Amino acid sequence: MSKKADIDSLGPIQKSLIDLSNPHNQSFDSVLRGFSLSKILSDIILVEYTDFGDNNGTTILRNGIAIPLNATTQAWRIGKVVLAGESVNLVKKGDYICFPNNMGVQISNLQVDEHGKIDKGVFLNEQRIFGVVKPINESK
Repeated sequence: MSKKADIDSLGPIQKSLIDLSNPHNQSFDSVLRGFSLSKILSDIILVEYTDFGDNNGTTILRNGIAIPLNATTQAWRIGKVVLAGESVNLVKKGDYICFPNNMGVQISNLQVDEHGKIDKGVFLNEQRIFGVVKPINESK
């Protein structure tokens, strides 16, 4: 019988006091209503989803196929880094990253200085990122 891998079993990798590993019952949608976010602290990054398959955010695209988001709770997501805290070392603003869908604190309709409104995104700890990715230009 194989044991299921768990990133948290790798050891004490907690970098900050802000733990975004358990997103259950956390909401950020109305906290900043009337304000614009200008800076993030510690090892936190703000990511805007870039893999939605429709305008209302109910599907994600995988190889050109729209998959219902409620059917992919364990899906990998692709997003673009909008803000990064001062302790973030591996990514920078503008990078595209790959990360698990079930981590972080989801946000929507968040106003960000020098960026504008983010319709759908997530706050993540840096150690939750699995890689930096680049879009492939398929028109070649």
